[in-house]
Amino acid sequence: MRLKPGHIAVVTGAASGIGLALCKALLAAGLTVCMLDIEGEALDRAASKLGGTLDTYACDVSDPAAVTRVADDILRRHGRVDLLINNAGVGGRIGPMAALPAEDWQWVFGVNVLGVVNGLRAFVPAMQARGEGHVVNIASMAGLAAAPFMGPYVVSKFAVVGLTESLAAEFAATGSNLKVSVACPGNIQSRIREGERNRPAALRADSAAEPAIQARLEAIFEGVMQAGRISGEAGATRILAGIEADAFYILTHPQETAPARQRLDRLGAALAA
Repeated sequence: MRLKPGHIAVVTGAASGIGLALCKALLAAGLTVCMLDIEGEALDRAASKLGGTLDTYACDVSDPAAVTRVADDILRRHGRVDLLINNAGVGGRIGPMAALPAEDWQWVFGVNVLGVVNGLRAFVPAMQARGEGHVVNIASMAGLAAAPFMGPYVVSKFAVVGLTESLAAEFAATGSNLKVSVACPGNIQSRIREGERNRPAALRADSAAEPAIQARLEAIFEGVMQAGRISGEAGATRILAGIEADAFYILTHPQETAPARQRLDRLGAALAA
C-alpha cells in the first residue's frame, strides 16, 4: 500500500515505543493519525509534541465495547480508515511456564491477541465495504521461534502470526482487495517490559516461581533485551517500508533470523519424513 497524504491511519499502543514512532513517521508522510492507548495522559503528552493532523483516544484494546466506540467515532469523523496497525501489546512476566498464574495468561492474551481481534472486528468491516485498505498486526520474532521463560508472550505472538495468516487466507478466498501484513520485530526500544503498570487489579497474582530463580531470570532477560536493540524510529521505518512493498511478513531484524530458520528446518524435516 502506497502511503499518501490524506490517508487515515489508526495505531494502537500509540503513546510510546514503536507505536509512537509509527505515528511520527505517518504524520511526517502527511497521513491523519488516530492514536489509541490505554494511558490517556501519556498519550496526550506524546501527541502534544507531534505535528500534523491527529486524534487521540484513551482506549483499552482488550475491551471490545471500548474499541467499537472509538471505531464508530473515527468512522463518523473521517468516513474511512485506510491503514489499521494493531500494535498494542504487553510483555508479561518472565518465569517457568508452569509457575505462572492463570491471571498472567488472561492478561497477556487479552491485550496481545484479543486486542488484535477487537481491532479487526471494529474496523475491518468498514474497510471491506470500501474495498481498499491495509491491516498490519504487530507480532514479534518470538512469534516465529519460541524462547524459554516467556510462555504467555511467546504463545500470544504465535497466535497473532497465525491469526494474520488466517486473515490473509480469508481475504484471498473472498477476493478482497484489502492488504494484510504481520510485522515481527526484534528488540526495539520500548516500554513493553514495564507493562505491569497497566495490568488490571483483578488480574494481578503472584508467581509460584522461587524468588531467587525469578530474580536470576529477570537479570538474564534484561541483558537479552539489550542485544541487537534498535530505536523505535528505525523499527518504524522498516515496518512502513514493508507496508509500502505489500510484504506479508515484515522483519525489523533480518540479521537475527537463525532461530526461526532452525525451526523451519526442523519442520521441513518432519514434513519430508
